[in-house]
Amino acid sequence: MALAYPTSHTQTYQCSLSSKSTSLSSFSLWPVQSQVHIMFNYVTKLAVVSAVFATVQANNCAGAAERPPTAELQIISYNDVYEMKPYNDGNGILVGGPSHVVPLTKTLRKTYENSLVLFAGDTMSPSLWSAYFKGLHMIDAHNAIGVDYACLGNHEFDFGIDGFLNVSAKSEFPWLNANAFELGTKQLLRGTKPNAVKTFKSATMGSFKVGLFGVMYDMKDDSKGLYWTDPIVAAKEQVAYLRDVEKVDFVIALTHQFLDDDNVFSQEVNGVDMIYGGHDHSAMYQTQFGTPYLKSDLDMRNIWFSHLKWYAARSKSNGTAATPAFTKMTHKNFPITEALPTDAALDAVIATYEAQIKDLNQRVVGSLCEPTDLTKLAVRFKESPIGNYISDGFLSFYKARVNVEVAIMNGGGIRTDRVWPAGEINVGDLISWSPFGNVLVVVRTDGLSLKKLINSEMVASCGGNNLVAENGIYIHSAGVKYVFVCNGLKSGAVTDLTWIGGNRTGAVLDTDVFNFALPDFVYARFKKAGGNTIQLIIPAAEASRHEVTIDEFTKIQPNRTVCPKLEGRSLVKFA
Repeated sequence: MALAYPTSHTQTYQCSLSSKSTSLSSFSLWPVQSQVHIMFNYVTKLAVVSAVFATVQANNCAGAAERPPTAELQIISYNDVYEMKPYNDGNGILVGGPSHVVPLTKTLRKTYENSLVLFAGDTMSPSLWSAYFKGLHMIDAHNAIGVDYACLGNHEFDFGIDGFLNVSAKSEFPWLNANAFELGTKQLLRGTKPNAVKTFKSATMGSFKVGLFGVMYDMKDDSKGLYWTDPIVAAKEQVAYLRDVEKVDFVIALTHQFLDDDNVFSQEVNGVDMIYGGHDHSAMYQTQFGTPYLKSDLDMRNIWFSHLKWYAARSKSNGTAATPAFTKMTHKNFPITEALPTDAALDAVIATYEAQIKDLNQRVVGSLCEPTDLTKLAVRFKESPIGNYISDGFLSFYKARVNVEVAIMNGGGIRTDRVWPAGEINVGDLISWSPFGNVLVVVRTDGLSLKKLINSEMVASCGGNNLVAENGIYIHSAGVKYVFVCNGLKSGAVTDLTWIGGNRTGAVLDTDVFNFALPDFVYARFKKAGGNTIQLIIPAAEASRHEVTIDEFTKIQPNRTVCPKLEGRSLVKFA
């Protein structure tokens, strides 16, 4: 199929000056657009993106109309890919799947001598398959796609440094990383390098030199055996090296961080021409700050095509004014659906992985009585039915064994980011809902310690402008309900913590002592928040995985049918 840009999708022209020392935002020579930030279901996306189709032609790009570009470059970019197979978007359309992307990248290579395929991180986990293949299966997909350069995402460390090293060794492309270091050696993470230089020499598309580097956000988690330096400081060092030492003509940053961080990054890091980012799981194109950036939706629900035209600096001569180097860019978002062809070779590889877990997928646990929302908008901002269901499962499983009275699940531990249809659920589904392999530890603690944990984690929900912010540690609870009041940005406290559903009633007192079940990941945060472990009743080495607890809980429901509901267990308010 021809690699044609569909006219029904976002198209933007941008003109910016290339300089190692000048903020690109100061050379805004084109009308500023609103940020394209797409966070709705796929059918809506197709309609809305088509409706808002717009072309913004660069104005006053000195010399652009008078001469052809010095060089051109075509780029395909994507980020945050966890699934090997397409899945239903909730409206009967199969979306995503790397096998649908392979023919596009193959056509890109055949059509354009100057081309790049960029991946902005997050792939080893989480998914049902990652629990078994530790991310190695996804590298088969990226290799087939023909990735040229990738940066690290936070999920590249879900199986520790050794897990990443296995993935890096299998990768047929370099992982760019300028700010993640190993605690043991104080050296850059093995299997990565800080930057790369690609020189294009084409008779048809011109010649120029492109520099790339990768950074990610500071995870502030030394349990990974890693530490991170400031991505902005690291980026400035890489830009200086690429511009001053390598003498590149164009600089690309691969980043993996939240959009707010990319907004700051785009303003503060001068000398970057284009940013390709990840982490937000939403398609977006930002032009309002400094350097523009692109991000794709997760799991290749869509990808971006970029067409770059680079114009070399021109000296004053024969009455022609001198012009600095500048770039003109076009970016188009492209949906990946079942209508696109697949790659037979990758399909065969996917089939071998699928066969290995076929039996697991087929063992039916029970059923959902209605569609259940597992999107991050449902689980990271507020109480959710699925959060209640999972925490109830934890409580039920351990109540009969060690008299647990409180259980919690963190919102970021609930994955798939889609609405699960009504009907049968199997063990494979349960694992995919939280595929990290976490186990449920049980501690004996007190009410004050529970409050400390909630206070420590729920402040992340306190966003600006009295809006609830995304919080991967949003606490979904069983056995208690709480109200958290925000009194400023990332500032607030529990104002009400009450017993529900058990033998106790009324407020949870600081002196109340009880058994508490929580994921081992959250237990580490509980200790960091100052939580008091009176007794570690079930340590991680003896604990059960989450899908075991949910499996048992589902089986004791009438007709093994689960109908998760909202029950007023948690509320975030603003003072």
